[in-house]
Amino acid sequence: MSGTASFLALEGLHVFITGAAGGIGSQAVREFLSQGCKVTAHDRKPIDRPPSTTDDTLHIVQGDISNEVSIKTCMKSARDHHGPINVLVANAGITDESHEYPIWEIPLELWQEVYNVNIRGTFLTIKHFLQSAAICQKEIGKELENLAIVVTGSETGKFGQAGHTEYASGKAGLQYGLVRGVKNEIVRLNSKARINAVAPGWVDTPLIEGRLDDAKEMWAEAQATVPLRKIAKPEDIACAMAFLASHRAAGHISGECISVDGGMEGRLIWKEPEGSDAVKHHEPTSNAATSLSAAQMKQGPSAVIPPPPKRRVQVALSVDFDAISGLLGTGKDDANNKADYSQGFFAGNIGVTRLVKLFKKHDVADKVTWFLPGHSMETFPEATKAIKDSGCEIALHGYSHEGAYQMTEQQEKDVLEKCIDLATKLTGKKPVGYRAPLYQIRESTIKLLVEHGFSYDTSLCAHDSQPYLAPIDTQIQPPDFSKPAATWMHPTPIPTSTATATSLVEIPCNWYMEDMTPLSLLAARPKLPWLR
Repeated sequence: MSGTASFLALEGLHVFITGAAGGIGSQAVREFLSQGCKVTAHDRKPIDRPPSTTDDTLHIVQGDISNEVSIKTCMKSARDHHGPINVLVANAGITDESHEYPIWEIPLELWQEVYNVNIRGTFLTIKHFLQSAAICQKEIGKELENLAIVVTGSETGKFGQAGHTEYASGKAGLQYGLVRGVKNEIVRLNSKARINAVAPGWVDTPLIEGRLDDAKEMWAEAQATVPLRKIAKPEDIACAMAFLASHRAAGHISGECISVDGGMEGRLIWKEPEGSDAVKHHEPTSNAATSLSAAQMKQGPSAVIPPPPKRRVQVALSVDFDAISGLLGTGKDDANNKADYSQGFFAGNIGVTRLVKLFKKHDVADKVTWFLPGHSMETFPEATKAIKDSGCEIALHGYSHEGAYQMTEQQEKDVLEKCIDLATKLTGKKPVGYRAPLYQIRESTIKLLVEHGFSYDTSLCAHDSQPYLAPIDTQIQPPDFSKPAATWMHPTPIPTSTATATSLVEIPCNWYMEDMTPLSLLAARPKLPWLR
């Protein structure tokens, strides 16, 4: 390595990562790319290419690790594209979090499916990685540099996991039995080759989304026996993988399993309400401290009493980057003047920077959705890049903040497709969310969103907090007072069946839920009626 190499000295090495579409795997891809590696990302699901990557640095393959022909073919594709593979991150694995079976009730099919991927798949991946190394070493006439394997294990392999024996037993076999056996074999192929494992605890990925929302569940699973009292981020696991992959940093470590679990000491066995019988049979006293102590002694010296549950409120944060566009479409007015437009320039040049900084300070920048008008994207490219780089979701908000009823249906289609193109070029993937400017949406808008594969819209308010499927409405006809009352006195049909609903999820929102309504003052206009 040259004298300018980083501490890990991974620059230029070829890393093959399985399970690269998942939360940990995708972060591992980003970590090794940031270390200057060439990466082959493998998964059986499609993988989104991270922005600013090229085919020269990231090669994407799709296949099944449990199929020997498939993984062998993918290894060859990686070798043909990036050259010899130096590092394998055997990260792919599956589990079924939707059920918890005691061992006497586990379906045989579930056990076999998990073992087929986690054990057989990892075995085949390592086998063909090492066969690939042997081929390359024979071709170049010397040992490959930095030949290393990192296996993703789990804290369930260390402590077990009731209800998921099929997963825990497999991970234990990988991180202890397989790793410690293979370490003694691979040195016969390459004298400096190493294999290690990382064993994550709970990790904040989409796989566990909502699982720990309950305070008692969070306490029992991720805090009561964890000194750091928090769950890991994918970055924590990816950094440990990079460390173990490096001969320079971890060159004398082989056959080890490194726990990345916050110092976890074990698992709670009896939880509420299972462990509450002992408390129920205890005679109450007037001294709360004495009562707690007695309950603890009845449950056993190792019992941990969880704290009382805390009330939780979940909040969705979003920002409409209207800037100048808010005064061009729905806000167009002959009274608009330079002072009004200056507020738009403030938003683009100052406001965005402050909001991004605020969101980062509170560690929510990557949890915010920014709704971007096409006009703002093109007028304020630096602010738009800062928004994108914050890790947030990018959704659409018209082009010039035009309302649906201001346009023909063809204009509406042209505007949407233009904005989809702008957002796709910005992020590398098509947007899936939409909010209509000033919430002015109509039937043609919903049809366009469905046709273009949008997942959700947030313009309607048929509920105040609960998402629902956007209905296929007929246009509501107001009364024609020039005709007899009998012709227009009739009820409006209300869609109640899923047959009248689209695939578009509607997330309720309206401008009474915004902060702009009470806080924004347009100097050239009278105040809104409720502010007078």
